[in-house]
Amino acid sequence: MMKFILYTLVVLLFIGYITEAQPLPPSPSLGWQEELKEWIPKQYKRSVEGIFDNINRPGTAKGCIVAADSKKQPDYYYNWIRDAAITMQVVVTMYERATDPKEIDRLETIIKEYISFNHKLQHTPNYNGNFYTDGLGAAHFLVNGSAYPGGWCTENDGPALRALAVIKFTYAYLQKGGNISYIRDHVFGPTNNTLTRADLDYIARVWPNENCGPWEELYGIHFFDQYLQRTALLRGVKLAKKLGYDDIAKHYQKSADDITQVLPSYIAKDFGIVLESVNTTHDTNHETFLDTSTILAIIHGYNHDDVFAPTNEYVIGTANMLRLVFQDIYPVNMRKEQDEGTLFGRFPDDIYDGYTSDVPGNPWILCTLGMAQYYYELATEWLKHEKIVIGKWSKDFFKHLMVMPSGPPTIESTTTITGKAICSYASALMEEGDRVLNAIRRHTVPSGMFTEEIDRYTGFEQGAINLTWSYDAFVTAIWSREDVHKWFANYCEPPSPISPPPMMGPGSLSP
Repeated sequence: MMKFILYTLVVLLFIGYITEAQPLPPSPSLGWQEELKEWIPKQYKRSVEGIFDNINRPGTAKGCIVAADSKKQPDYYYNWIRDAAITMQVVVTMYERATDPKEIDRLETIIKEYISFNHKLQHTPNYNGNFYTDGLGAAHFLVNGSAYPGGWCTENDGPALRALAVIKFTYAYLQKGGNISYIRDHVFGPTNNTLTRADLDYIARVWPNENCGPWEELYGIHFFDQYLQRTALLRGVKLAKKLGYDDIAKHYQKSADDITQVLPSYIAKDFGIVLESVNTTHDTNHETFLDTSTILAIIHGYNHDDVFAPTNEYVIGTANMLRLVFQDIYPVNMRKEQDEGTLFGRFPDDIYDGYTSDVPGNPWILCTLGMAQYYYELATEWLKHEKIVIGKWSKDFFKHLMVMPSGPPTIESTTTITGKAICSYASALMEEGDRVLNAIRRHTVPSGMFTEEIDRYTGFEQGAINLTWSYDAFVTAIWSREDVHKWFANYCEPPSPISPPPMMGPGSLSP
């Protein structure tokens, strides 16, 4: 942990001067907020197109979702279980809110093809094992559904994310009049030969085990994995009870409770953050264990039960520390315009630049958009609960918003904000989210094509082209932005100084 302190002090004092591509200047006739308002609908449309372009691509099996339209340097042209499941959460949300019969049928077909394809993948022996051992922990498959011919590390976040997507579909499908026999036969039945039952049975068995984290680099026990596994199991409890499988529900509840007990071990109380991983072997590329995946876990897996809620002091402290570190280690951030927020990477010592390893890493589009989404969802939580608690590890976050009340809390005390005073905090945080979106607008190409990364020096996109997760992250960030504007309009007077967003479609990913 001493290395964490020393590292943070170094990066916060470090000043770099490396020439980069300057952001596009503002339009002479528009302020940045108006430019952002014009850009969002265009980029939303392009992102939705990017998502569906990577589903059922020509030459791939029905139900396959490629991680990116990139077959070399880097080769991401595979069905990654994690990335595909995150994409399916977006598709299911669209299905959930769809009202046009043709659109409902189109989306339902895509989802059922995904379910069928993934059932096949579960039963495909692979480098990790088979259906009866650890085969469900395989990270990815060929686009025809065959096993990847090489080796890879175990990744147990994929089954959890897949379960979350398919459970969400189950409720929407039944609400729209779907046949429950389809659910029992293909999603969750009395035996584990159904997609989500198999995923949850697997999670309940392997959740304590070491595996690779979401970035496929660090072997250990990871917050991202266990947080998502807990939520998947709890939602599996609810589904099992609905279908009459009470014994299975008890089994899942026990595993979820066990995970709940270990999650506090990720808190670094001396530094006020949530760690990426515990029980790992020494890895100089992860010295700090400060990682954006912690925040991504919250936006993808919060179960609305106050366990590591967006408002949690240590979660807020993590978000603040990520901003402080990334704004000072990337030259592109050091020289950003005032109307731009911070571009975020994966973790401070990243040495993958989208093409090769052993070189300094970059900001990632999906990480940056995930942070914007977190800001919007944090503001929504404040407005929903009509309360903000400012404590020792979150006060610097509020200072950054420049709305810190007089008499900031001491180490021993907290400050609670209630009533309409919440509105100034929410408004400032909404604007912070917009500034982060604006940074993405400034550093991505006019066509709206998203890659994986943004060069830390030049500010130009690089890495895998048409990365599906990047498009997913934009869509969900905009949905969260719309949600917070609704809450703000309903609670705060006068109306928000931020222009209300155009409506893009379904709301929050939360069930």
